[in-house]
Amino acid sequence: MKIISISGASKDVGKSSLAAYIIRRCRKCAAVKFSLHQSVPEGDPILEQRLGDEEEERDTVLMKKAGAHPVYWVRATSESLAGLVRAVVDRIESPLAVMEGNSFLRYIKPDYSVFVMGPTFDDFKESAWSALAAADTILVNGAEGTSGKTALSLERRCKELNRRAKIIFVSETGREEAYSIILSRIIGRMGGEYFVEDLDPKVVEELKKRSQEGRIPCAVALKLAEELGVPTQEVGRAANQLKIKITNCSLGCF
Repeated sequence: MKIISISGASKDVGKSSLAAYIIRRCRKCAAVKFSLHQSVPEGDPILEQRLGDEEEERDTVLMKKAGAHPVYWVRATSESLAGLVRAVVDRIESPLAVMEGNSFLRYIKPDYSVFVMGPTFDDFKESAWSALAAADTILVNGAEGTSGKTALSLERRCKELNRRAKIIFVSETGREEAYSIILSRIIGRMGGEYFVEDLDPKVVEELKKRSQEGRIPCAVALKLAEELGVPTQEVGRAANQLKIKITNCSLGCF
């Protein structure tokens, strides 16, 4: 199984948005969110996110809506983390997994690692320093422009902590372009067979949601094309790339 990790400097820095972007462009992938707790949380430490169970806008809901399956939320303590990492990896049959968090990097070496931070080193979590040091790409989030002098100082500090990492400033490229660059680097490292090519992300996301066990009825695919306002051929092309079989088709639309 190939693993893409998304770690970050602090809470709400933009990890889940990037994770969802990558997931929408995967042919087939699982997703895992790791969170570290001081005491043992109530209930099962490995929770599976299901569609329809979305009363909270948590990170795993975004992953599920983006099309990952299965999606797990692992709630661990420092003592239980190693065992829970092994346990959740054993549950995943997908050839690719997108994993979000810092703590699990103690026990897993990803095939590609992205670290997300703001334009300063303020509010860095303790676990963030080692995650930054292990990253292949450092994404500096923030819509406001960062001056040349400030950006240079920040880049110099990042390079002191991680000499090999590539650094991207969202304020310079825009978010979509920054995400696209990261995806291109991931594909360059891992190969394109894990990702869809030139497809409408909304079509990909809805196909993943509405298909079951790699199949989708023709009537459902036709309705999807109508709802999204795209040609049926676009839905058919996406289904082919995602290896989703369109069943019960007698109209020849696909």
